[in-house]
Amino acid sequence: MIPRMRRAALVTFLSLAVSAPTLAAERAAARKDFHIPPQPLDEALLAFSQQAGVELAAVGDFSQAGRSAAVDGIMTPQAALERLLGGSAFEYAIQPNGMVTVSALRAHTSPAPAATMRLERAATTTPIVTRNVATIVVTARKRDERLIDVPMAISAVSGERIELLGLDSAAEVAKLTPAVSSVDIGGGFTQLQIRGVSSSIGGNDNGYYLDDVAFSGVTVPWHPDTRSFDLERVEILKGPQGTLFGEGSLGGTIRILTRAPELDQFRARVELGVASTESGGSGDSAKLMANLPLIDDHLALRVIATEETLPGWLDDAASGRRNDNRQAIATRRARLRWSPDDRWLTDVSYMRSTTDAMGGGYSAADDGQVDATLGNDSQWQSSSFTTSYLSGHSRFSYIYSDSSLGYQLNGSLNPASPTTGSIAIDVSTQELRWSYALDDRLDWVAGYAHRRAARTDHLVVAEATSMASQSNRADTLYAEGTLRSRDGQWSVTAGLRYFLDRVDGISAGDDIVSTAKDRFESVNPRVIIARQLSPEMLWYATASTGFRSGQLQPITSLVTAQALGTELPLSIKPDSITSYELGFKQQLADQRVLLQGALFQSRWRDLPVRVPLDDDFNGIANSRGARIRGAEAGIRYNAPSSLSLEVNAGLVDARYLADVPGTPLRKGSTVYNVPKLTASAAASYAWWVAGDLTAVASATAFYNSERTTSLVVGRSGDAILSIGARVGLESPRGWAGYLYVDNLGNEDGAVDGRTAFDVATRLRPRTYGMELRYAY
Repeated sequence: MIPRMRRAALVTFLSLAVSAPTLAAERAAARKDFHIPPQPLDEALLAFSQQAGVELAAVGDFSQAGRSAAVDGIMTPQAALERLLGGSAFEYAIQPNGMVTVSALRAHTSPAPAATMRLERAATTTPIVTRNVATIVVTARKRDERLIDVPMAISAVSGERIELLGLDSAAEVAKLTPAVSSVDIGGGFTQLQIRGVSSSIGGNDNGYYLDDVAFSGVTVPWHPDTRSFDLERVEILKGPQGTLFGEGSLGGTIRILTRAPELDQFRARVELGVASTESGGSGDSAKLMANLPLIDDHLALRVIATEETLPGWLDDAASGRRNDNRQAIATRRARLRWSPDDRWLTDVSYMRSTTDAMGGGYSAADDGQVDATLGNDSQWQSSSFTTSYLSGHSRFSYIYSDSSLGYQLNGSLNPASPTTGSIAIDVSTQELRWSYALDDRLDWVAGYAHRRAARTDHLVVAEATSMASQSNRADTLYAEGTLRSRDGQWSVTAGLRYFLDRVDGISAGDDIVSTAKDRFESVNPRVIIARQLSPEMLWYATASTGFRSGQLQPITSLVTAQALGTELPLSIKPDSITSYELGFKQQLADQRVLLQGALFQSRWRDLPVRVPLDDDFNGIANSRGARIRGAEAGIRYNAPSSLSLEVNAGLVDARYLADVPGTPLRKGSTVYNVPKLTASAAASYAWWVAGDLTAVASATAFYNSERTTSLVVGRSGDAILSIGARVGLESPRGWAGYLYVDNLGNEDGAVDGRTAFDVATRLRPRTYGMELRYAY
């Protein structure tokens, strides 16, 4: 499968290059997807220029223009401008060269001529500068808002910046955020830690969304290794998000937003890459994207296909196989968009990701030896249907999704325990949502969601067999609204979510059967008070909550505990968190600098932990919980030139509140997998070289202090510093080539806590790579 994909990518790459000069000329600008929230008019015009892809020049005094109207939906640039300028003292015109000019109203005006908009620069006007942070738009509260206006700690990384920095996965992107870290364990799954929230058991402890599809309710704290090719942006929301995003958003939520189909033009892109790891193997990649308008201005399809082989570097001591932990990852995405008019929008999406890691993950002893490998083959796929209708100040949406995860295990938990097994999880969801916004003074979102989930396990460890199945049926009602003062300086946000989960399960071992039914109920509020001192400065205070449903005790744990005379509960209580936060955001230097900072404190109740039983199995029990305190800060700078810098740091103190009987956990122990200090830095720069060639360079650095608490029993991990660098040449004709190096310092410490067998997750050693890209 993978060789065929690479051959197809190579053929497409060459054919695009040959056929590009003969393809039809670019179509005239048609309807675009606009998301411009209310804001100062000059900043709204800047956002319009970026989203419409046109050059815009403005003349006049905008300081007294007030805030613009919201523009949301698929429409022509002319229609968007008319909505944006409606009721203001300004008008627009389209110059013969395609530039849009905005100026004060004259006594008599004439309609703007219909003309094709294109990137041109007029000599007689002053163009709006576009390299600032004011136009960053996010949907963290399920409505379009400027990042500076959202009263919560949030980071947003655009797809263009992800590509420029050479970040391969959404988990890597998340590490750019202060007080956020991740562990890539291999096998297509990662673990996220957000503000001290991290767990090895139970459902997702931090929310994970791919567009509107939630990866939750699966009773395991796994997050799929979503690859970063052709993403629109990644948003990381910090602090409990139980009100709007529901179960499993205890520490925060990561939202991965894919690029939507463009209705008006054909686009294609091909990337080919090779990589080599020191003292390890080699890898390669092929990535394809095609955007296909099917009915001009109304129907379009965007398809993505990637194949990646990530180099292995660990050797299997038992079999003698070298570089055995190579990973083969394949993704497929298709998104069909239909827009019959400016009010109705429908997306149908399909996503699939498969990972072959039958040589095991990234765990090894300090000497690099692997005595036992637990290989896995996983497949995650999801289909979704989303439709929305805009009526006046309201938007009505319906979302349906159906997802599944298949996970096959084959290998050994430890040198004495051969293991095989499978996990199958199916989740279907439906949601009805109503969003309302009135004159920038009042807005709200309310909805109902229903979820059905089923999980089936079959496991054989050291000849001990167990089977289990569990079904969940959950219903949710939620609402959140914001009211602003007349001068716009104060706002109050209040929200509430009601959640009911019905669980039915059965487990069977060699000589025991356990059945259980339970009902978990939760009410979760959130209150935010914000003070907008100016359009560039915001202070806020938040009280928020998050929750996670309970689960059944694994039958293998019950069987082992019975043999050892240890008592375990049949089911685990839900856990919940309450958090308080004080934060600020400020733009400086003509909106080229963005500062963010926050202090937070959380109380995590009934946090489930592992109870060690023997070398193979552990049970689950609720602890009394944890106390979390922390501070974070970040700065981002976009220079007038093509220079961008950002530095982030977070300090988190997360500790268990009491001894947990039967475990190594004592009062004051650090919460599992949480580093006390995290820091990151990123820089990028572009400069003209010769002719039409531009050179680009970027670098990233990620640091976290040691993770001191292991999975069950074992020594602490190590402080980790990972540095990456990238340099390339780009041509406006679509060609680009890059050279890069990952893990420049060859960091080989224990990323997480060592196990009882003294093994831990490791970073891939220093890796060199090359990429070629062609876009049309």
